[in-house]
Amino acid sequence: MIGKVFLLALLVAIASASPLALDSTTTDNYGVAISQFLAAWKQMIPCGYAAGNIPVLSPLTNDFTAFNFSRGETNIVGNVSNIRISGLDDFIILSGSFNTTTQKAKFDVLFPEIQILGSYALQGMMSLLGFAFPVREVGLINERFQQLRFVGEYTFGQSLTNSSGLRISEYHLQFYLADVKIDNWDLLLNIAANDYANSWSSQIIDLAVKLVQKYVDELLAIDVIPSVDDLLANVSMAELSQFLSNTAANWNSVDCQVQA
Repeated sequence: MIGKVFLLALLVAIASASPLALDSTTTDNYGVAISQFLAAWKQMIPCGYAAGNIPVLSPLTNDFTAFNFSRGETNIVGNVSNIRISGLDDFIILSGSFNTTTQKAKFDVLFPEIQILGSYALQGMMSLLGFAFPVREVGLINERFQQLRFVGEYTFGQSLTNSSGLRISEYHLQFYLADVKIDNWDLLLNIAANDYANSWSSQIIDLAVKLVQKYVDELLAIDVIPSVDDLLANVSMAELSQFLSNTAANWNSVDCQVQA
């Protein structure tokens, strides 16, 4: 149960803490609890939390992962190694609120920069616009996502399967990316080819972020909200708030002083 509620907290709390004074000081106030939780999360993740089996999450690292992707005429095998993702603890709460009457949370969260470093190797066949062609790449990853901002809101309602539980009854999310800097280096290409590939990748990511905005809520409805609602159905608002508050207290006891 604790593991499920922790997953729930990460899914629905990571973007909803409020640094503002709230209109209630009761221990079961979700707004107060979520603010405590996210402040403690930000401090804890550079050290991890051994008692809860939580590893260091900022920077987030991965030594090696192999992959095999196949769809239609596209077949790619490869791996990524020595991955290091930094900046996950450097978020800023631009604004936030929780209305205890309507049970609606609003949030505006900014990650100034998230950087991904590492290495990769892949080969296979790529299909694009009806044309299939071989690909082979071996290179270094250096990607920076700047001013990544999440703005949205959600409302708690009564669970449809448990009268004492919760669900997300309404929600809306948009995210914005001011700039993406791609400085990857394919060891099999020359300088001009690398520069072109990086420029093309940056433009594709920028375009994809803009095009996906109108589908974000639909994607959440398919991939996120059902799982979150299943977890919320098992807890009341008081239980969820108390768990977040207790978890924050446990994390704060670590007194992490590491700078990610």
